Amino acid sequence: MISLGNSYRRYALTVDKINEFARMDPARFVIEAETAYRSDIRDIAQRILNSPEKCRVVMLAGPSASGKTTTAKMLAEELEKLGSSAQIISMDNFYLGEARVPRTPSGQPDFECVEALNIPEIEKCIGELLLNGETDIPTFDFAKSEPTSEKIHINIRGGKIAIIEGIHALNPIFTEHIQKTSAIKKIYISVKQGIHKSNVRGYFVTASELRLLRRLVRDHKFRGSTADHTIGMWDNVLFGEKRYIMPFKYTGDITINSIHIYEPCVTASEAVQILEEVSPTHKEYAYAQDLIKRASQFEPIDESLVPKDSLLREFVGKGIYN
Repeated sequence: MISLGNSYRRYALTVDKINEFARMDPARFVIEAETAYRSDIRDIAQRILNSPEKCRVVMLAGPSASGKTTTAKMLAEELEKLGSSAQIISMDNFYLGEARVPRTPSGQPDFECVEALNIPEIEKCIGELLLNGETDIPTFDFAKSEPTSEKIHINIRGGKIAIIEGIHALNPIFTEHIQKTSAIKKIYISVKQGIHKSNVRGYFVTASELRLLRRLVRDHKFRGSTADHTIGMWDNVLFGEKRYIMPFKYTGDITINSIHIYEPCVTASEAVQILEEVSPTHKEYAYAQDLIKRASQFEPIDESLVPKDSLLREFVGKGIYN
């Protein structure tokens, strides 16, 4: 594997400094963070195209609420600007369906495990893309929770690139029978840092909690999820990430830090309202109250200042990539 560089942008701002910028010039604060992220994606696109062997497939993986979907679209957009169009393939299309996925110890369908996907079909499609430049991928009906009979034809001939995104995209199980080649580039994306506060040991808000704030807002707005449901399943989500995603995150050629340092000023206030709905009898009630106290300490930034092409629009809505 030819490494393209695993460095990623790091921020060292505290809650106090974030709030200072949010009060002083929120519009500039937002734009500077957005410009930095777009610059990172543009640089990654350039490095992919400049790699010694022509890249044909990009595998983009990351945990829940990391911004995979929007980042895949941004990357495709930047590749297009540089003269190489891209096709995005979601691994969600390869789910086996509720009737065929493994079960958790409690008997519930385990959609977090890699075995919930049609592994041989994914490997076949990747192999065909590398060998022939085209393949047919399955489609999935999420309303019925089962695959459909329809196929989508993907053609990356003529210098195009396939971007395959999903939580398990870095798992070597999908390429173990494919000859090692640098024509496949692997990208890991996540919120790679938490936020500190003066005189508080450790992180005041952890990286996973920043993702939780994103997911609370998105699931409440667009998936009809109650606060009890989202916060109640978060431990299982983190368990699945630790088991199925984290072991492979260092195998990526590139790592992206998807934190938008101003984001808690946008997501926290809405997330607090959602968290206040957590029932006092819920097992996570005490944690929800603690998160409310911490999230409430961020200076609010009006959502209207978030650009329509921002990654954060994946969670707050009204974005051009939704």
